[in-house]
Amino acid sequence: MIGLLVVTHGDLGKSLLESIAIIAGEVKCSASVGLYHGDSPVQLREEIQGKVEALDTGEGIIVLVDFYGGTPGNEVMKLLVTHKMKVLSGVNMAMLLEIVVNREFTEDLEALARTALQSGKESIQDLNEVYNNLIAKAGEEK
Repeated sequence: MIGLLVVTHGDLGKSLLESIAIIAGEVKCSASVGLYHGDSPVQLREEIQGKVEALDTGEGIIVLVDFYGGTPGNEVMKLLVTHKMKVLSGVNMAMLLEIVVNREFTEDLEALARTALQSGKESIQDLNEVYNNLIAKAGEEK
């Protein structure tokens, strides 16, 4: 199974995995790492490396980070030289759910990452706009 690691500032990654478990059940072969006030980047990288090694069953790992340019993502990228990982930034529930639901049916790390990235992008919506469009469409149908 493709491993799943969520690396964020604070407890965001842990909370996201707990929230996905409400929807999809137990999230196997997964972990989170959080960066906390006072942690050094080296400490963080060592913790990430330990999780990556523990989660890698040979099919690779998808690592989700909170945002591009932050310490979690920067430290994960330093490990790309030595580990088979696909790293995506901007973690959200949609992309995480896509990975959790589909990774046991595929060994294609790249395809799973593309699907998760697309799902994550599509889930970002202005719900006021969506609502207004629905109301306008309903008015046209009368």
